[in-house]
Amino acid sequence: MIENALKDAFGLTCHLDQIKPKGFPLYMSSGRLFYRAGMGDASFLIVKLSDKEKFGAVAFKKQLSQYMEKTGLPVAFYFDHITKVQRDALIAKEIPFISLPEQIYMPFLGIMLSNTWKKRTMVSADKMMPATQCLFLYLLYHRENEFFIKKQAADDLGLTKTSITRASEQLKQMHLIREEHAGKEIRMIPLYKGLTLFKASKKYLINPVQKIVHTEITRKEDFFIAGETMLSRHSMLAAPSEDTYAVFKGSEVVKSFEEIDTIWQDDLKTCRIELWKYDPGLFAKNGEVDPVSLVMSLSNNEDERVEGGLQSFLEGMKW
Repeated sequence: MIENALKDAFGLTCHLDQIKPKGFPLYMSSGRLFYRAGMGDASFLIVKLSDKEKFGAVAFKKQLSQYMEKTGLPVAFYFDHITKVQRDALIAKEIPFISLPEQIYMPFLGIMLSNTWKKRTMVSADKMMPATQCLFLYLLYHRENEFFIKKQAADDLGLTKTSITRASEQLKQMHLIREEHAGKEIRMIPLYKGLTLFKASKKYLINPVQKIVHTEITRKEDFFIAGETMLSRHSMLAAPSEDTYAVFKGSEVVKSFEEIDTIWQDDLKTCRIELWKYDPGLFAKNGEVDPVSLVMSLSNNEDERVEGGLQSFLEGMKW
């Protein structure tokens, strides 16, 4: 959180109140957040910029003057990310700014700068990567949490530091979460909850199924009920002739599969096995895959019966 980071930097308690200043042109207000900050005897305005903004030091110098003239307060711009070139340009123009956790330039209060720079992870915001979808489902299904510690989420999901960083960066670019620093912790905060979060994410979600095979299985406890088999349990859809199960594509049990061609070997009792891009067991309950992954696994099915079953299934979900 901004308050904690500023307190750690300057040793003064910080209080923030979000405000909505009036009288500014659209380009100086739309997509930005404004906070009145108090630290000791000092009061100032923090202008948090949108990730989409392409800024230049000359433009910000002009805006700084307007903000200060209208509010009567010192002003600091807040950047989620900043490069060394950008930082040096702002300092050269004497433009106060904050870019946590280690770049703070506020001459009216104090200065803390670091020459250690982390390369920003660049990812596409078109479709979720498998690790991103795992992180998204983790946030969605733990709806009681107001924020999530990034390291804890990585541990719970079995993701590496690099994977969780790329996943959270994707969710930020999709405007599904924001991040805050609290001491050494990085908190991920969903911008929506429940059904609203699902609707905001749907265009980015992927089908978790990598490949489908048909085989005989003896230990059904190694798999999770999926596809039309699961949907038939929660709607009026008739159960398919072949039971459908899901398993992670990297699971050891996959190595023992003997694929069967059901056209040539129709006398065998086979199952339809979906090999998933991420572990369905992470979010499975009662032996079934999670609801959102089920919906996405059937999203390209053009059978009207399946579409109707999905519709009633979604309407019956408790978000």
